[in-house]
Amino acid sequence: MAKSGCLSNERLTRHEISWLLAQEARGAAKALRSELRPGSGEAKPPGAPAMTSLDALDDAIDMLSQLNTGARGKGRRGRIDLAALLYDVAPNARISIEPGAGTEVFGDEADLRRMLNILVSQANSSSGPIPSAETEVTIRRQGDWVRISVNLGPDTSATGELERRWLSRNAIRHGGWVELEGGTQSIYLQADGASDRREVTELRKELEQAQQLGEAYARELATALAGGEFRTEPPPQPAGDHHARFEALQSAASAMHRSLKAYLDGLKLDLNEHGGQSTSAELAQKVAARSVHLQDLMTELGAIADCPPSAHETIELVSTLQAALSRIEPRAARDGVECSLEAPASLWLNERRHMVDLLIDCALAHAVSATPKGEKVLISAFSTELGVIVSIADGGPAIPEALRAEVVQHRVDPGSLGRPLGIALTAADAVAAAMGAALELREGAGGHPEVWITLKKRASIPAAGA
Repeated sequence: MAKSGCLSNERLTRHEISWLLAQEARGAAKALRSELRPGSGEAKPPGAPAMTSLDALDDAIDMLSQLNTGARGKGRRGRIDLAALLYDVAPNARISIEPGAGTEVFGDEADLRRMLNILVSQANSSSGPIPSAETEVTIRRQGDWVRISVNLGPDTSATGELERRWLSRNAIRHGGWVELEGGTQSIYLQADGASDRREVTELRKELEQAQQLGEAYARELATALAGGEFRTEPPPQPAGDHHARFEALQSAASAMHRSLKAYLDGLKLDLNEHGGQSTSAELAQKVAARSVHLQDLMTELGAIADCPPSAHETIELVSTLQAALSRIEPRAARDGVECSLEAPASLWLNERRHMVDLLIDCALAHAVSATPKGEKVLISAFSTELGVIVSIADGGPAIPEALRAEVVQHRVDPGSLGRPLGIALTAADAVAAAMGAALELREGAGGHPEVWITLKKRASIPAAGA
């Protein structure tokens, strides 16, 4: 044999047998360890001595595997032509090959050479370990696999079963398997580049499906546009629903206002009775300070509950904003917040005055509550093609865009984002919807949040003497 002199002609070497036994011992230890652990059925408490022994066994197997790996040495690793390697291993054997089928695999040349040597020697057991002219080997390409087959001779070797186990373990290690059918034993190894070709084929199928799906969507979209059924935005909510929402909010605010008023009046009476005692004076001051925030909530609930229905009338918005600033000024001064207004000389609307006042009061109350001490609240008013816009920028933390609508509707806890917990912003949104206006949270200059209120322009500046 030309180049097979470096290859052992033994059926299995000591290193190969010890490697095989190490792999089988590892599998047995793994199975035993899984049986000792409690499963989903009847729980079996793991025995500490048995688990310790299994740990020691695993360590011994690891060391044995490392010794065998080092003993094998390093061979050429890469793309190997099994047909050429087979001619090198068994030059005297009769080799049946399908031309042009592709018999290259990716692996270690020394390991593949040894596997072919053991496979061929099993077909030659009657005439010794050296392949003869009577030995017939078939190598074929079957899809993504290369199959090497031999017809087994009479099994006169005591190690025949051990060799088949060794071949099976090595084939699995190389991503293949060993198959025994009748008197024919075959090794299947994955062809080089088969996985890449399979991945390209799958990607082409996915691309074709995506193209077909896109064409179907395009046809449906064209049909919808042609039929006039396509909408660029969801349909607006009926006006009656907005009024029902505002009326429900008023009923709830009225009930809460009555309950909290009785509680707050009783609390003030108790503070007046015990405020003169030196032992409880400090406590009374703390409770009085906390009751101020309760009084703010009472004011907001009272304004919502007492907002009367009214007809549309001509309103000058700038003076309405100035009056709202005057109403919020004591609360802003107490909290150390400065409020300012930027607006033209006049802006005229045709709206319901009491609802406009409630809308601005609630939006300002929210802005003051959100702004830290020493920061500013800026109210801006200007006219656009969409209508008159009132922008109220506060000094509180910004709100992620995806959560702004949820915060306005109070479907997300505002406190988790550092925003006020009161009812003011939700009430402002309900009032705006009932008026047919729009309220939204935006990010203004410097990253500060702003409440934008868009009021419809329904009138021009009234004539002199009107």
